[in-house]
Amino acid sequence: MATVKKGVLTQGMGVWILHGDPAKPTLTKVNCVKNIAFGDDSQTEIDSTCLDETDTKTSEWGLNTPGEGSIGIDTDPENASHMTLVQAASNKETIEMYVGWSDGTGEPTLTGTEVTLPSTRTWSSFIAKLRENSPVFDPDSLVNHTIPLKRQTKVTTLYKLPA
Repeated sequence: MATVKKGVLTQGMGVWILHGDPAKPTLTKVNCVKNIAFGDDSQTEIDSTCLDETDTKTSEWGLNTPGEGSIGIDTDPENASHMTLVQAASNKETIEMYVGWSDGTGEPTLTGTEVTLPSTRTWSSFIAKLRENSPVFDPDSLVNHTIPLKRQTKVTTLYKLPA
């Protein structure tokens, strides 16, 4: 019996952030991300019910409100990418995040202010504002940060093309 592939594993994914001076940004790979949540979007409903309606309200979809999520790391002060992420959160920076799925191994490139994503893997990307938080110290665990992010855009996913 043939094995059926059931999906894409989370192990093997990569996370990059575009941060710093918008005129001369830096693209940093954040090493050893423990978890990431994009947050769910919501849409407003605009009531479109006519006054002569006697039974059922109607509505139209309004604007999209991007979700709030987070990125978690087991904080390592000797890991420069962790310190970059913590500092960006401390500065309440607006960053662009690029999440490369584990269905490939290509890495994004930065030319000037433009990020190019290789078609060798699936990518999810968005713009978000980071917010500072405190490290967590639990018994029998590693010191960690769960850095809150408030997306400013929808999540865009570019799926890897079939081979």
